[in-house]
This record gives sequence, structure tokens and C-alpha cells, in this order.
Amino acid sequence: MALCRYCAHMGTNEKQIGKEWQAIDLDHLSASQLLQTPASWIFKYVALSKDERREMVVGERAAIGSSVHTAVQAVLCHGQDMNESIDAAITAFDFHDADEDCVLRDKFRTCIPAMVENGVELLADANFGGAIDEERILLWLDGVNVPLLGFVDLVQPETMFCEMKTKAPRKTKLLKSGEQGWSKATLPKKPEHNHLCQSAIYQKALNVTPSICYIAEHDCEMFTPFNCDELKADSINDALEDIRQKALIRQNLLRVSNDPKVLASITDPDWKHAFQWRMEPEFLRKAKELWTQK
Repeated sequence: MALCRYCAHMGTNEKQIGKEWQAIDLDHLSASQLLQTPASWIFKYVALSKDERREMVVGERAAIGSSVHTAVQAVLCHGQDMNESIDAAITAFDFHDADEDCVLRDKFRTCIPAMVENGVELLADANFGGAIDEERILLWLDGVNVPLLGFVDLVQPETMFCEMKTKAPRKTKLLKSGEQGWSKATLPKKPEHNHLCQSAIYQKALNVTPSICYIAEHDCEMFTPFNCDELKADSINDALEDIRQKALIRQNLLRVSNDPKVLASITDPDWKHAFQWRMEPEFLRKAKELWTQK
């Protein structure tokens, strides 16, 4: 595992996990943690235990992403047969514990073969055949006394890495026949900010060219510093600083208190947020109890 030059200058003492993080039993942060709102993060990582977090149900979009990623990696990185990889992806999707929407599950299952084929074709053309999959990285940011941990989808050492992002169809209104209508997944015209932030972490850890590949049933789109400004050095550095600030905010909150009730009293839960509170009713009830002031 390579540590980036960004953190190589840090002294040994700065690489000790801080007591505030140890107090809530966290030995690392991740991009997905930091891209949550502070309130959502407080609930999941301060109020809930590790075992409770594992009980939270994920949606079908996460499930299809995981299945497609694994299949593309199997073909590109391990030389597995395309059809075998697709069959394995469908089986993994079928047995995934996602349980949010049975209509999405039935639809997404049919999308997997084309998504895997599209992803393999584009990424093979981009020279990711024989790449390393799930490369583990660890990155310390200035002033943050807990490391960021991540696993990079595809890495060609000393050359380029790629993060894969899947885009699945979306529901539209019901048809006259009573069947569910669907719209094609929309591929972005530039990298989404959250994905840019994640890639900024990986770029600094690996010190190679970043790329992001969006995979849909009907098409793929790949972004690199050669075709979009967002992945150039200045933008990458801005995104990394955004992530650093988010980590510092959490660190400062924990220095006030590691009591989730105290932290809830000084943060806005923003219950109307588009997706941060999309969770099972039991967990949502616990969250609202936490933010109920006496």
C-alpha cells in the first residue's frame, strides 16, 4: 500500500489516532462517512454501535452497484469469462440483503448483463485489463488525527486509477396497462461532486491519474483530466480540501462531547434532506428521539 506524498511530511506523533476518535471506537474515516451531513453522521457513528449500523438495510441501487463492480473486476482483473461473471453478478444481486423496493429489484436484475458488458468494453479500451482491484489506501490529512481508508475499484500502478459508478433506470408514472414505467438512467455531463471528492482522496494516496467511469444499461461515460476540468489538479485539490474541512468539523464536534445527545443539541438534523434520513422506520424513530429537545 502506498502512502501519498501529501501525508509523507507528517510527523509520527501526528499519525496517532486521537482520543476523541478512540472514544467512539472509530479508527478510520471514509469518503462515504464524510459525505453525509454532520447530523446523519452523528446518528450513525456516534449514537449507533457497529452492530446496529450493520442492521441498516441498503437499497437496490447499492446492490446493483456492488454486483456490477464485482463482475467487471472479475473480467478485467482476473480474466474470468464474461458470461460466468454476469451469472455470478445476478446471483449476488439475488442474494443481496437490499430490501427497499421489490419493483426496483425485478427491474435492476434485467439490467445487469448489459451494464457489465458496457463497463468491461469501455474500461478494457482504457487499458484497465490486468488492473489491480480493491486497492487499499490510507491517507492522513493535515490536522485530522484519524486516517481516511478506502478501496479503489481499479488501479494500473503508476499510471491511472478508475472509480466505477453505476446508473440504473428510474421509475416514471404507471402505464395505462398498469405496468410500471421507466426512464433511462441519465449519465452525467461531468463528475458528480461526491464522486470527485472520493477520487481526490484516492489521487492523493496513489499519486496517479484519476478517472471516473459511469456505467448504465444503455451506455457508459468515462471522465479523466484529459476530457474534463473537474479532474484536473486544481479541482482535485479543492475537493480534497472540502473533505478535510468535513473531517475537521467532525473532529471539533467530538472535542465538544462524545455524547450523541449533546451533539444533537448543537446540530440541525434537517429532516427534509433528500436522502440522508432514508432509512427503516425504527432507525428514523431513534434518530428523531435523539434530536427531541427536553
